[in-house]
Amino acid sequence: MVTRLNNTAISDVLRKQIIEDGISTLFHYSITCDAVLHPGIHVDEIETVILGFVQKLNAAKNLLIIDPYFYSNEPATLSLFEKMMTKIYNSLEKITFMTNGTKAKCQSDMHDILKKLKPAIQIEDVVTNQFHDRFWIDLDNLQGIVMGTSLNGITKKICLVDHIADADVRQIVDLAKPLLST
Repeated sequence: MVTRLNNTAISDVLRKQIIEDGISTLFHYSITCDAVLHPGIHVDEIETVILGFVQKLNAAKNLLIIDPYFYSNEPATLSLFEKMMTKIYNSLEKITFMTNGTKAKCQSDMHDILKKLKPAIQIEDVVTNQFHDRFWIDLDNLQGIVMGTSLNGITKKICLVDHIADADVRQIVDLAKPLLST
């Protein structure tokens, strides 16, 4: 049977493939960006893509989020963060944030979300200027994603979200470990 699919039908299939394995799997090992998020994408679609990527970290016990400007008290950002954490909090025991410290006054709002979801979670804040990009890394399973913007920038500018290659995850972790307390 031959059937004609419209762009809506195929976009769901492609979105699932991109979230599951990254778009580069469609190009015979070519390097390409995985999911470019831009203002032309409807907000619900952006959230679906981001939540799909974050959900891949749902086995993480120790999560490292490296993001210089991570903390925010904007309602939309807090809502997105809560949705993200809802996808992965069950296994989480500890979460470490590496930021540049400039938005430290906003950290309590995000910490409160974590404590509401998982009261016993350990939260560590590390202030550093050693990292520019934004990484979410499962420290035990050495898996991660890269986010092209902080959460408060999503839908405002063009950005990328992608899986991080295993070798790159190991290198990032090796660079971050000296800054961690444990």
